[in-house]
Amino acid sequence: MKKIFILFLLAGVLSLLPNIIFAQWTKTTLPDPPGGHGALPGRVTTLDVAGSNVYAGTLGGNLYMSPDNGTTWTYIDSGLTTSDINVIKIINNKIYVGTYGSGIFTSTDNGKTWQNSGTSLANNYVYSFSTIDSSIFAATWGGGVFTCAINDNNWKPANNGLTNLNVRTLGVKGQRLFAGTWGDGIFVSDDKGQSWLQSNVGINKLYIYQIADGGPNVYLGNDEGVYSSANYGYNWTLMSSGLTNTYVRALTVIYPNLIVGTSGEGVFVSLNSGTDWSVVDTGLTDGYIYSLAVNNSKIFAGSLNGEIWSRPVSEILTEVKNINNNALVNDFKLFQNYPNPFNPTTNISYQLPQSGFVTIKIYNSIGQEKATLVNENQHAGTYRLNFNGTNLSSGVYFYQLRVGNYTAIKKMILMK
Repeated sequence: MKKIFILFLLAGVLSLLPNIIFAQWTKTTLPDPPGGHGALPGRVTTLDVAGSNVYAGTLGGNLYMSPDNGTTWTYIDSGLTTSDINVIKIINNKIYVGTYGSGIFTSTDNGKTWQNSGTSLANNYVYSFSTIDSSIFAATWGGGVFTCAINDNNWKPANNGLTNLNVRTLGVKGQRLFAGTWGDGIFVSDDKGQSWLQSNVGINKLYIYQIADGGPNVYLGNDEGVYSSANYGYNWTLMSSGLTNTYVRALTVIYPNLIVGTSGEGVFVSLNSGTDWSVVDTGLTDGYIYSLAVNNSKIFAGSLNGEIWSRPVSEILTEVKNINNNALVNDFKLFQNYPNPFNPTTNISYQLPQSGFVTIKIYNSIGQEKATLVNENQHAGTYRLNFNGTNLSSGVYFYQLRVGNYTAIKKMILMK
């Protein structure tokens, strides 16, 4: 009888092995560039896809292409005069590349050869591309936004009203163009860049990394997490419940699903337009994700040292559903604050599997109460709040979650 039980147990384990093995991120490391073609591939700053062709740009290692959905990679740089790539975007079967210091290059033969298409560009530090109708827009660091007609290389500045010319990212919603700046937040244009207005209502930190359009909303990513706007950017709402690392560096939308890459804790996914987030990092050993791309079957994530991670889109969404379903029967959870140490603000997240009266208090190292952050009835769910320690001195503090008979305490360090 014991042998029969062991055989049944072994059969059950073996039946689960395919899910255990394949339900995770897998890594491919880009090959070293040939001699004289750049240093070792560093940070994978940008990714884009066209069917089973996947393109990757790096800082220091130039450009790569995979013809087989990310399985193998080939070095492509014929005609390029730089090894530092900021952005790749495929527009009408033409590949546009924005570089760090060498302007814009384009390719019409899947990256086999490249032509300098930015000779008229007044600034050569290019970070983002977007299109409206037959116009293409380029974001530059220090030169603002430039525009030209698709298939034309006559770039002209489009900066009237744009008071910050360090533009990190661009986005489009309908006929509205969005520019995310480094320090002055979001600007919008309804006339293809001929005039700009600032539009930051609801945004606290004005250093913008990413803008993405999806469904009825437009989204942006910064060091607070993900903001959403349902009215074309007139107002913004922070959507970061469960996002335990808010340093968003990459953002993509498969509406109503949102996927972000963070600086330190890998990839998070929301199945409800950003209302709730879950980390999906099984097999992912590098938490610094700087680029994302999705095709019909796979999601790709670029990290440090030429590493590109991938997994099926359907699998990653299924994993989040399982996480959310399991959360219904899980215990209460109090997460470690982030960042930690902090100065002067930090984020505290916690999870409630059922409704109850919730208190969260801050204590110093000798047990004196310093602040009450929550003192109310709350429904089941995942919550995130911001604690500001401006009025406290540097040192070790403790934050306590209490719900009924459940109590949890975590340590945090304020370092001014």
